[in-house]
Amino acid sequence: MVDSESTQKKAEIIYQNCIELKCFDADKDIKISNPTEAYAIQDSFISLKKTRGFGSIGGWKIALTNPKMQQLVGVDRPVEGAIFRPLIYQNNVTLFLDNYCHLGAEAEIALRVNKNIPIENGVFRNKEEIVPFLKDVMVAIEIVDDRYYGANITYEKLVAQNSMNLGCVVGDPVAIDLMSIDSLQGELILSGKRFGVGSGKNVLEHPLNSVLYLANNLMKRGRSLNAGDIILTGSIATTCWPLNGDKVEAHIDNLKDVSFTVESNDNL
Repeated sequence: MVDSESTQKKAEIIYQNCIELKCFDADKDIKISNPTEAYAIQDSFISLKKTRGFGSIGGWKIALTNPKMQQLVGVDRPVEGAIFRPLIYQNNVTLFLDNYCHLGAEAEIALRVNKNIPIENGVFRNKEEIVPFLKDVMVAIEIVDDRYYGANITYEKLVAQNSMNLGCVVGDPVAIDLMSIDSLQGELILSGKRFGVGSGKNVLEHPLNSVLYLANNLMKRGRSLNAGDIILTGSIATTCWPLNGDKVEAHIDNLKDVSFTVESNDNL
């Protein structure tokens, strides 16, 4: 059983550390015993953001979608986090470096939910069952802030702080065969230089497997996916860490390219 008072206190501390852009050391005294407690903290963290001006949930991201990253944090499953609607940006946005502790970017295949998935729907058994609830495919760049955690992160700490999501930049939607998106090849470009390459197969062998995991896990938590939600299925390549003046671009076969630039507030 999770102690709700303790959970709320831990969420408040993590939330405040994130808002104040404090490095991961600020969380060192917080002990999270298991994934159940971690997700309870995430729920409180999300509630704090919703009540303190970050808007409503506009989608979800899935992380730890390849074996190497799972091994890094000692688990065999992915993790999700909420994306707040005001932090879903359109192509060519400018992000200000001073708004982040340690800004990161990941190239992803994103999907848009076509119709609500009722919580009472029950467990999806395979990716084919999830397809009717999905629609468009987009290139996305996830915006993360790892607060310099790096290899120090644990599964529980990752979950608790909403999987480090601080939004995303999404491209124009494209209608393609969803069963084929595992074959899409893509690249992440940092200031004109190729930073990383990958494909849809890098995401749990198929991005729809990522959505399958997300939908089932959300229903276990009493949540679900709603029409219009954006789903970031997982990084296809290595995370990059842009600095002042950098431009980040993501290109994925048959989809519309997306990018953002980074500036310092001092440039204003």
